[in-house]
Amino acid sequence: MKASTAQESPLGEVRQPFGPPSSKDEERTRRESGLLVDVAGRPLPAAPGTPCAFCDGFNPGDTCPAALTCPQCGAPPRKRCRRPSEHETQEWHIARVRAADLEDQRREDTGDTTLPARWTST
Repeated sequence: MKASTAQESPLGEVRQPFGPPSSKDEERTRRESGLLVDVAGRPLPAAPGTPCAFCDGFNPGDTCPAALTCPQCGAPPRKRCRRPSEHETQEWHIARVRAADLEDQRREDTGDTTLPARWTST
């Protein structure tokens, strides 16, 4: 596949050249094909630098919740969230996901151009 051209939103933001994928596999295929871009419009690397076991070995460049301590249960980085019973949860606590989103916002606010561009609205 040929690399796609990033699109620019009406506000001048770089966007992915198409709408969001329907699955992680589709997103992975797009990245491996050189179709995803960062906020500067450059193609994202075909393979992430350090695979994350918590992101199925694939993280497109935004902050993985596993990189942070969970504000709800205190699970340290690289460890799953825990229930009050001390059993591991299947999903991240929403507070940990929000903390990752806030970290991405901080990165964006400080001009980090390595973040993946946002998806084009469909």
